[in-house]
Amino acid sequence: MSVAISCNLSDGVILGVDSAVTLPGPGGILKVYENAEKLFQLGTKHIGVATYGLGGLRDRTIGSYLREFEILDPGQVIGRFPSKVPDIAEELRKFFADVYWKTIVPELEQATRKKFDELPMEERPVVGLVVGGFSDGEYLSEVWSVLIPVHSAPNSAVRVRGQGEFGTNWFAIFEPIRRYVKGFDPALLKELLDYFRNLRKQDFTQQEFDEMMRIVGKYEYLIPFQAMPIKEGVEHVRFLVEVVINHHRYATGAPVVGGKPRIGLVTYKAERFEIL
Repeated sequence: MSVAISCNLSDGVILGVDSAVTLPGPGGILKVYENAEKLFQLGTKHIGVATYGLGGLRDRTIGSYLREFEILDPGQVIGRFPSKVPDIAEELRKFFADVYWKTIVPELEQATRKKFDELPMEERPVVGLVVGGFSDGEYLSEVWSVLIPVHSAPNSAVRVRGQGEFGTNWFAIFEPIRRYVKGFDPALLKELLDYFRNLRKQDFTQQEFDEMMRIVGKYEYLIPFQAMPIKEGVEHVRFLVEVVINHHRYATGAPVVGGKPRIGLVTYKAERFEIL
């Protein structure tokens, strides 16, 4: 798996990923490589793409497929001017959904002897794309999320940050970040609530539940993204990626998030997405 971070600011978008790729084997994890490419420029557009989930489809990397997308340019979204981030996200969704159903689905059905629709969600490997940048002619950036096979239906990609909506979003394996920022683990909170429900022999009222959430919310770290310069945003994204990398470096289990942070950005100056 991976961790992917987006940070949408008034000056632009920063994307960050780790560089580990995990190869599954019959008994679990076969190998972890630490120099995978998961961050990409998209042609000459002011748009970047971060990837997570599967590192490849059949015998090709996700980067190889992104290059095919650029060259074939389905929907003419790369060569078109003006082009819009939502249109590019939708064409990427269509392209990778088609590849996924042609490569991954038949292999899963053959291996499990089940129809794909019969497989539990946790047994369906995913391809995640975080698409961030500027539409042509716009001065504020936006971020979209594509998750295959969840987003297989037309126009099902999700806008996670619209123009003027500033802040970070976390994708894939981000539990250490949530613990740091939010101050708790949702699984711990659920277990405690269930424990007290059993003690009380009744559920909480909506007012009681809302008050507990208010108390928990007081301990979240507040970050003023509205005033954050782009260079501070870069270091913030780098910090969040390193939180997850270092967690998996020292905690028990395979380092499924690892290697080094890879950071990229695009600003309102209308330059290409730059990988730092």
